[in-house]
Amino acid sequence: MKKIIISLCLLLNFSLHADEMEMTDTNGTSYKVLAQEDEFKIEGMEGKVVFLEFFGLNCPACKELTPSLIALQKQYPNKLKVMAIEVQNHDIKPIEAYKASHGINYTTFSNYDVGFVVRYIANKAQWKGAIPFLVAIDSKGKVQALKVGLSSKEELEAYITKYSK
Repeated sequence: MKKIIISLCLLLNFSLHADEMEMTDTNGTSYKVLAQEDEFKIEGMEGKVVFLEFFGLNCPACKELTPSLIALQKQYPNKLKVMAIEVQNHDIKPIEAYKASHGINYTTFSNYDVGFVVRYIANKAQWKGAIPFLVAIDSKGKVQALKVGLSSKEELEAYITKYSK
């Protein structure tokens, strides 16, 4: 009986454990992240739907998705925060050049500055590296959708409507 109680306590401790991480964007702003179970809470994003987008500078599908993300970030500034992580191992300068040339109005990260976050999500979501990859987080910090591949603007807008409540 004693072994069962100890085992249950250990199991509960592991399931209640939260991972604390930090992400630093290409502008140097840091965000604390608290991840636990199906929650992924990013400091300062409370009350907003977050699209955590894994993309690559050399990814044609990612480039095709970019205009929709730009439009939605502009259309829903109080409901949505797009945060895009470049996962093809480019440094900040090429990412900033890409942002400028594509008119990107959302937050970007280099994989070098958020590696723990990428590994955490890859492990939890069983992500194998295909991009674009979307993690849709609701306004309460709960992961609601994981999607590999292109998403239409309408599909993304439906996520905003559904998860901003």
